[in-house]
Amino acid sequence: MEILTESALEPKVGADVLSVAVRATTFDGVKPLSEQTVLDIGRMPAEVASDSQNRHLVVVDQPGEINASVLAYAHLEHGDGEAASAEIVVHPDHRRQGHGTALLNALRELSPQVRVWSHGQTDAAKAFAERFDLQVVRELFQMSRPLGPDAPPLAEVSLPEGFSLRSFEVGRDEQHWLAVNAAAFVDHPEQGRVTLSDLKDRISEPWFDPHGFLLIEDANQSAARLAAFHWTKVEAAEPGSSQPADGEVYVVGVDPDYQGLGLGKAATLAGLHHLQACRLPAATLYVDGDNGAAVATYTKLGFERSALDVMYAPSAGQ
Repeated sequence: MEILTESALEPKVGADVLSVAVRATTFDGVKPLSEQTVLDIGRMPAEVASDSQNRHLVVVDQPGEINASVLAYAHLEHGDGEAASAEIVVHPDHRRQGHGTALLNALRELSPQVRVWSHGQTDAAKAFAERFDLQVVRELFQMSRPLGPDAPPLAEVSLPEGFSLRSFEVGRDEQHWLAVNAAAFVDHPEQGRVTLSDLKDRISEPWFDPHGFLLIEDANQSAARLAAFHWTKVEAAEPGSSQPADGEVYVVGVDPDYQGLGLGKAATLAGLHHLQACRLPAATLYVDGDNGAAVATYTKLGFERSALDVMYAPSAGQ
């Protein structure tokens, strides 16, 4: 066994890592890797910045051999001013063989105070965290709301006078959206760091639909100004499933200059109406557990907590 540490993965290795993630998803019932990690796995070496500190750690059984198999994987991401974060996934057929421990030790060599995500907070993740004296430092709630015929009705969208709603236009709105997104999420460890490259990556994804990327503009200006937005997401249904996938409240943001006008609620409702028009059974979203205002807003709109992701960090004495 050997751990390969790379700033970018060759296509075959990346495909094998994603295959392991799919097997783990089927086994655990929850995806072990975030969207950003999956996008990073797919980047070709030439697409990775030379100064990037992010790392892919891959456990293979026959290093150097053409038929080497991926047994486990970890992704290390360094954030500006933030402690590094990581995700770990071990192939279900190769668990309890020390691969997770080896990856955690390797991550700690690269970043001693690394924080590790557990998506779904599985029993295995809880046991792993307890073994290494890791403490929960962040909770990310997944909340869901039905949208089908029997679901509670959605309120109508109400906008202040002079404000209008339209869809995102590729090639026109990128920079305006990036500026508002950065301002709205200035204190958020992930969303506030979205770059033009990150945005283009998502626009290139098969799920991207500009009609579900809704912008609220203030026309009470010499030139219309972006005030709020709701980007929805609809992924393809799982292979073999007869049910459509749920829609996602991907991200809702309001320019701080427009706080207090009810634009966050209006944008959320506009997106929910769009997802309902797509005949999706439910809508899901992710929100930080300590964001009481957002949790309260979503609860009033009919959302209930349906799952939990947690971030573990070394205890104070480590």
